[in-house]
Amino acid sequence: MPFNKALRGNAIKERRRSSKSLTMNANKILPLVEAHRGDSSNAPENTMAAFQRALDLAVPSIELDVRPTRDGALVVIHDDTLDRTTNGSGAVCDMAINELLRLDAGVKFAPQFAGEKIPLLVEVLDLIAPTGILLNVEIKSSPPGINVPNSVVQLLRRCGKEHKYVVSSFDLPALLQVRTIAPEITLALIGDGPEILSNARQHRLPWIHGNSTTVDEELVAQAHASGIRVNVWTVDDPERFAFWKTLGVDKLCTNRPAMMLAAARQLSRTRNTDGRQQQQH
Repeated sequence: MPFNKALRGNAIKERRRSSKSLTMNANKILPLVEAHRGDSSNAPENTMAAFQRALDLAVPSIELDVRPTRDGALVVIHDDTLDRTTNGSGAVCDMAINELLRLDAGVKFAPQFAGEKIPLLVEVLDLIAPTGILLNVEIKSSPPGINVPNSVVQLLRRCGKEHKYVVSSFDLPALLQVRTIAPEITLALIGDGPEILSNARQHRLPWIHGNSTTVDEELVAQAHASGIRVNVWTVDDPERFAFWKTLGVDKLCTNRPAMMLAAARQLSRTRNTDGRQQQQH
């Protein structure tokens, strides 16, 4: 057999072995639980109260959303307007930071959270960075003229987490801009499974964060075969934890982290019990 042909044959076999190993390992390991906007079922989303509750649960990872103010500060809020989650109204990007900090981001969730503020990203980083808990920073769409990717990179470097945290977005150009500035940061493309997998392959992104209704076993296998990890959102039914584990997803983003962590513990206990029984036979 010619030398080059043999090399190509060995390379193909190695890729197949690696892909098979990655898929098998994914099926054995429980997905990480990620708290969507903090513990957002028990505290107002994207507030310090929600993030502190997630920390108290010792959740492996926390997700949050960032947007810029009119004067370029990065605040943690999901919507492009203030109306749903605060006592204010109007577009976030039309407000200066001192205006936003006067708003109440808790009272609409429950009276006991009255006085919760829209947090700055730097405040959340200062809270989470000293812990071992991971963070997924989602960059939302931004108005022209404000360089959010650069600001996010600078803040992650400031707290020494540029090698640990994930930056995610629906906005592929924003992710590629982060890569240009800081290639060491892990990136994740958000969206519907087949589309984002195609783009992740093309741009060599290490993670996809897929709408759970668009992710199936075949897509997970294809992603793992390309060395891409899979997070699904938003998964709130603990009865489905075993289903997602069987599919081999790497992470679950949930509004109910306490319930999903309990489901993970139960599944782990069941697996350990089954393993001991098999060893006895």
